[in-house]
Amino acid sequence: MKIATLQLLFCLVLVSLGLRAQSDVSAISVPLPLLKQHVFALADDSLQGRETGTPSQLTAARYCVKSFRKSHLLAVFRVDSVRGSFYQPFYFTSTTLALFKPRPGQTPVMYKKGELLPAPVTAKDSAQVLQGHNVAGFILGTDRKQEIVVISAHYDHVGRIGGRVFPGADDNASGTATVLSVASVFDSLAQQGIRSRRSILFVLFSGEENGLLGSTYFVNNSPIPITQLVGNLNTDMIGRIDNKHRKHPDYCYLITGSENSRLRRLAEQANKQSVRIELDYEHDTEDDPKQYFSRSDHYNLAKLGVPVLFFTDGEHPDYHQPSDKPEKIEFDLLAKRATLIFQTAWLMAN
Repeated sequence: MKIATLQLLFCLVLVSLGLRAQSDVSAISVPLPLLKQHVFALADDSLQGRETGTPSQLTAARYCVKSFRKSHLLAVFRVDSVRGSFYQPFYFTSTTLALFKPRPGQTPVMYKKGELLPAPVTAKDSAQVLQGHNVAGFILGTDRKQEIVVISAHYDHVGRIGGRVFPGADDNASGTATVLSVASVFDSLAQQGIRSRRSILFVLFSGEENGLLGSTYFVNNSPIPITQLVGNLNTDMIGRIDNKHRKHPDYCYLITGSENSRLRRLAEQANKQSVRIELDYEHDTEDDPKQYFSRSDHYNLAKLGVPVLFFTDGEHPDYHQPSDKPEKIEFDLLAKRATLIFQTAWLMAN
């Protein structure tokens, strides 16, 4: 009996050690070919710049949902007591504004200011409003599944201006590709029986270019109580290099809105054990002249007390220009930044 008991204990120890070894994902990276596939698909001219409220935005949404389904994500939005959906529609109106005079040779930067509206009731109402779509999918955690880590990006861009397509490869096909690819990595682990303790909610917003419309609607109509969201990793433009880092391009700007953020420490730990790029906090200040913290979708979650970590490459001359093309994406660097986001998410979810 004693020998049998010792053998059983020994087997249990081996199983425990095996599970711990499985949970060490520090060597896992986000595949560059998958990122490239998504960026080229989303920034293709056939999608006409993915402007929110247009058929091309809905085509992009369907592409993202197809990828989420392939990654075995669960639908998170309720249609009724039985059916779920990957889509969260919202309604809005839009007014076109010019932001500032362009540099010589550049196209004027246009901004379409949007306003959310209630769902139309009549056909006449429907003809006067536009419809956007958020897209989201869910991977269930294990023993802390009620706590949710949100990984997000906006997938819309500015569409066509002056008859020219603005493909938005960096802004924000790069971030969207990252969310889709990170979801695929989490799914690959889940298929091997390796799941994070907390659940992961992957959200792709539209209407960001119209004034954070999609994320505004989402936080006011969240399918999950906001109190269950333990943090948000948001990515917006992570495929290029700004002028500051031209000579040393292995970097990523991180913005938390709090210098003592726990998420900052997790990102630093993830970076140290994986890609080891420079983490630049230049814009993580209240007096940041660029005001990046309030310019992307994480801001709406932060206002409700959700801890956030924003990943970005800053800006470059192709920002909001027809020249923001997929051929200009630095895919090796994008893969490093995407891997940093995955590694940070894994630490956060465990």
